[in-house]
Amino acid sequence: MEVDFRVVDCAVINLTSFFTLVSGEGLKYLENGRAQFYGLIVFGAVLGLVIV
Repeated sequence: MEVDFRVVDCAVINLTSFFTLVSGEGLKYLENGRAQFYGLIVFGAVLGLVIV
């Protein structure tokens, strides 16, 4: 039970929430309200998935 608390709660949940916070803070500078820019981001993401 102690391992479950230490590993799952501390590592997985806290790291996931930290990653979400950091990525959200970084992405707020990329948002500018222009549809063309969002289309470019989606195109880049799809292209990256196709290449991988």
